[in-house]
Amino acid sequence: MIWEVESTIIVMLTNPVENDKKKCHKYWPDCNKDKCFTSLHVTCTSDETFGCFIKRTFQVNCFDESRVITQFHYTTWPDHSVPHVTSGLHRFKQAVQDEHADGNRPIVVHCSAGAGRTGTFIAFDSLCMEMKESSTINVYETVLSLRKQRMEMVQTQKQYKLLYKLSAEVHVLGSSDILLMNIEAKVKELERKDGKESGFALELQKLESLQFEEHQLEYADDHSRITPGVIGSASYYNASYIEGYGQNELQFIAAKGPTKHTKENFWSALLSNQVHTIVSLRTIDEENNHRWFPTLESPCLKYCDVTINLLEEVETGSDVIERKLEICQGKSLKLEMDFYQLVSWSVDTVPNNAQDVIQLIKKIQESRNDKKGKVVVYCSDGGSRTGALLCVLNLMERAKVEGKVDVVRELNDMRSMRRGMVCSELLYRYIYYCMMEFAASFSAYANFKG
Repeated sequence: MIWEVESTIIVMLTNPVENDKKKCHKYWPDCNKDKCFTSLHVTCTSDETFGCFIKRTFQVNCFDESRVITQFHYTTWPDHSVPHVTSGLHRFKQAVQDEHADGNRPIVVHCSAGAGRTGTFIAFDSLCMEMKESSTINVYETVLSLRKQRMEMVQTQKQYKLLYKLSAEVHVLGSSDILLMNIEAKVKELERKDGKESGFALELQKLESLQFEEHQLEYADDHSRITPGVIGSASYYNASYIEGYGQNELQFIAAKGPTKHTKENFWSALLSNQVHTIVSLRTIDEENNHRWFPTLESPCLKYCDVTINLLEEVETGSDVIERKLEICQGKSLKLEMDFYQLVSWSVDTVPNNAQDVIQLIKKIQESRNDKKGKVVVYCSDGGSRTGALLCVLNLMERAKVEGKVDVVRELNDMRSMRRGMVCSELLYRYIYYCMMEFAASFSAYANFKG
């Protein structure tokens, strides 16, 4: 079919296996391998991963004719549902659009049934084209038109709501992706004030204008809320899953810091959610007011049948205290957790040295790679300092792979997972400064390697 319709682009929105069910046969060869299909000979010449999607290039030969076909494979869209966050989907669509520059040949789009996710993607593309040509769009008419051509296009209410969310984001945020090497110029541009307000404040206002839409769509919190598990009696802890760059699984948790009254439920949440790395953004004084972990003076704590031992505590030269904890629960559980505390980030301030934050993030990444468990990050409210750190972490991860950053969309993603993330201009500005510092160190490292 691809050959007959002379398509050069395939958009794939499913994984071959989802929830242990086969959704799509793997119809392509692995990279640098080939497959034969009757008169067609297919060779995969490249395979590149860009976070939530993979771009594959195929050389397809049929008798004496040869064509190059590109497949864009979005890997994090659940069946009958929607992606947790949207920036990856915007980038995915833009990558497809860039490849389809001439626009003369059809794009083949498929998921498992060719209706829900497929219909949503095609409707999104159609609405974007409509926005370029008109000041109004009609989501209902767009979906209705698709359903007249193919049954059940856009299958669920969540997928229908997603079209409104995506359209609003395109309208309000526009194009905000920049090259990492241009971050300093972007910061200088945002520092210039338009009247009384800086560009940072104006970007935050754009995000605020999307919040009502977010609330109406019920997009935040429900799908990302965690439960505390079995220690204690509460059925809720103030924490949310956060999606990392290019992850199929939610590996980060943003949490409100434990207090004397919630420390048992906090430990329960850590154990029931397979957390192996803890990151505190509270100062020493803040932690002293809410002592919940063992110290050098009191190296063992016990909650019900759970015992926590302090194995090691080291003060580094970068305002970070590193601890190793051992957790034992009866005879069935014994594990080690890495615990990092950045002591220089007070409430309503930012650290003087952005390198401290960057170095902390590198420690988090090393710990996650070593222990393979989830990472919990907490501060006084679980949104301000925590949100800023997780934004920088995800931005760094993407910049290392793609060489690009999109701060406003990254924060928009964070707020889709947890409300109230990074509400002050000071914190939002600091995210940019951290990325500017990272760009300088990243460039120096690249020059050293070269």
